[in-house]
This record gives sequence, structure tokens and C-alpha cells, in this order.
Amino acid sequence: MSGSTSTPETQRSRMFSLACGIMALATALGVWVALHDEKKPEASRETETYTGRGQSLPKVGHVGSEVVSDIVRNRVGDGEEFNDVPNSDGQNRNEARIANNKQPQLIPGRVAEHAAVLAVLAAGKQTVDERVRQLRGLRGKCFAKEDRERALAFLAGKDWPEGMGKGSMHWLADELLTALRLQDPPWDGMAAQLGEVAFQAATDPVVRDYLMQHLGHLWEQYGAREEIDQALWRAVGTSEPTTPGTALIALSRGYGRDQQQQQLDSVQQRAFELARDPDTPLAERVTALSIAGESGGKDVRELAQNLAQAKETPVILRKVAERVAR
Repeated sequence: MSGSTSTPETQRSRMFSLACGIMALATALGVWVALHDEKKPEASRETETYTGRGQSLPKVGHVGSEVVSDIVRNRVGDGEEFNDVPNSDGQNRNEARIANNKQPQLIPGRVAEHAAVLAVLAAGKQTVDERVRQLRGLRGKCFAKEDRERALAFLAGKDWPEGMGKGSMHWLADELLTALRLQDPPWDGMAAQLGEVAFQAATDPVVRDYLMQHLGHLWEQYGAREEIDQALWRAVGTSEPTTPGTALIALSRGYGRDQQQQQLDSVQQRAFELARDPDTPLAERVTALSIAGESGGKDVRELAQNLAQAKETPVILRKVAERVAR
């Protein structure tokens, strides 16, 4: 609007919002479906987002959490091409996120310095790029109990540094989740703790989406766990625009990877129900139709054909419907 001032934080926030939209579209077009292909085993994203997010999102995520985290967070969806915005060191943010998702070699016995961990999340004049670099330096280290508690509080929306925009805070949350997930030795109670934080009232919706992506990544890293399964299914039942889709992606990938056909059928059936409901948010509906389409069922193909032919069908949903209907 005329007379408004665009600050760096405002620009970053707009860029981040655009990324989330991009992630949803990428997911809908089959980015995640390709990742499910057993013939093409994928490395942990990082990231997902997301398209969701990125997760990675993608790997959007736990969404993931991966291409989704990277596409989701990378679901990045924000006004401008978020992925093309360079960091202060000149590195493309999308490249940084992808590099992010490459698991570093973990060195046993390294414990993160308590003061250093807290400084990353403390109030101060550090830029988001500086904080992110510090968080990346904590990968492969073991967080002390106090650091884990502070990290969970941060993810739950408590004590965010003043003066920092939401886009920056979302980026920090994603990087913090990656550092937590890559602790050595692994944090055995992490999945259960993240599941609890995800559904706290004060947790930011974008951070909640990232939590689902990273739960999907934990599943991939360490195998199925009841607490991960429960959190993802709970997320499917929420009313937020992208989180249910992110959870469906993580469930579909996890059950498919573990060759749990009965559970995978349940995910695809739930996805079909969401896809045929016109009241389902568009981003979620697009993801749901794509996942339901993997079943190849007659009802899904008929739904896809009807959506492809209907003039009122949004373009992105129509394109997914055309692919599923083939």
C-alpha cells in the first residue's frame, strides 16, 4: 500500500509465505509421489519442506522433513522467489537447505556447549543467518537436558527473540529441529516430545507443519514408533491448511517404505475422503488426491475425471486430477 515501509523482516516473511504455497503445488504435482517410488530410494531430505514448508513440507515434509521439507520449507511460499534469496554469505537459501538435509558424519561423544546452544535462541543483535550457522554447527552433537528443554520451549512459541519476523523464526525452528534430530547419540524421547509440542495451543502453525515433517524424518532414520504414528494421524484430523497433507505424506511414505500395505490402504482411503470433500482446503485437497491416486482405485479415478472436467476446479487441482485420471 502507498506509504508503507518494507523492512528486511517483512520481505523475508513474505518470501517464506510464498514458499509454503510453492511447496504445496510441488507436492500436488507429484514431487512427493516420485519420492515414494521404491525404485528410487531417497536420502533424508531435509527439509520436505514442507512445500509444504519446503521438507521438506518437504523432501514441505515431516513433511520430512527431504525434498518436501525443502520444497515445503521450501514449502517456502512467500511473495518473491524465496529460494533465490541469498544469505549474508552469498549462499542461495534453497541450496543451503538442501545441503542441510545431507546428514553430516556424526562424531560420538561430542556434547554441545550449554551456553552456546542457548545463545542461538537468546535475545540479541545476531542476524538470522548467524543463528542458523551456529545451529548447523551443533549437528552431530549431544544436547544437554537444559538445551533440549529450551529448544522445545522455542518450538512451542515461547521466548522468541524480539524484533525478529516470523519468516526468520520459522527458518530457525526448521534448523533447530534438524540439529535436534541429528544428535549423537540420538535423543530417545525426541519423537514423543515433538508430538506433544506440535499440538500445544501456542505452537505456530508453520512450526507445527515442520514438526510433522521431522517426525517423518525420524521414522525414516530410526524406524516406526507408536508415538510418531499417533502424532501424524492426529495431525491428519486437524483443520489447518497444510499440516494434514504433510502428515498424510509422512504416513504414506513411512508405511510404503515399511511395506505395511494395510496401513497404507488406510492412509489412501483417508486421502480419498479428503480429496472428494469440496470443503477441504485446496492445498490439502491437492495433496490428498495425489496420495489417493497411488491406489489406482476405480473410485479415485472417477473422482479425478470429474474434477478434471469441471470448469470450477482450480488449475492446480485439475492438473493433479488429470494425472490421476490417466
